[in-house]
Amino acid sequence: MNLALCDDETAQLAQTEALLQSYQAQRPQMDWTVATFSSPSALLEHICVRGTFDIYLLDVIMPGENGIELGLQIRKLDQGGRIVYLTASPDFAVDSYQAKASGYLLKPVEEARLFPLLDDLAESWQRERQSFITLKTRDGIQRLPIHTIVYGELVRRCVHYHLADGSRIEGMSLRGSFQNAVKPLLDHRRFVLCATSFLVNLSFVEMIDASGLRLVGGKTLPLSRSLRTEVTNQWMDYYLSGGR
Repeated sequence: MNLALCDDETAQLAQTEALLQSYQAQRPQMDWTVATFSSPSALLEHICVRGTFDIYLLDVIMPGENGIELGLQIRKLDQGGRIVYLTASPDFAVDSYQAKASGYLLKPVEEARLFPLLDDLAESWQRERQSFITLKTRDGIQRLPIHTIVYGELVRRCVHYHLADGSRIEGMSLRGSFQNAVKPLLDHRRFVLCATSFLVNLSFVEMIDASGLRLVGGKTLPLSRSLRTEVTNQWMDYYLSGGR
């Protein structure tokens, strides 16, 4: 599990890093790595060059690009990472929802609030990584992590699963309905039917407008008129709860 800490204040960065080291020491069974960054640009460059993190601890008030703006930039590159904001002012709490934040802690960061939050995030991360669906394909049985599925669509009686890495997996021809075929995914809160032949992972929905569901990356999925209110409410609920 990889964590990124970004804070432009040297003293605060060192203090929070020390807390994270203490957290690691108290939980030797957990495999953690922590990387620290003193500017948003350094963190974004790392993501673009070396990859994303599982958890981001971001200071809100930083020169140039603030933490909220940084979180929105991260969301364009990483839909799955958990974002936690650190700030001396509660004024940005509502703004933090724009980046689907999983937490908001006031500085100075205290062990009593940080450690339980990290425990919750680590538990949800572990559950997510252990959540799979089993698909029958022409090549045999395949286990697919649900967090990698962006959307599913029915094409000539087969469900095509489109994945976050741009690939696609085609299931076997259906004997029943599309809804029954994707029921294992609908049991997870992040998935919802958006049209007769489409299922979407709410983690990848960037906007709902008159054209349908706009996904991260620019793809637009259809949204049935009869489902618009239900899907919008589910998406907003998922969004406001930090995508958990």
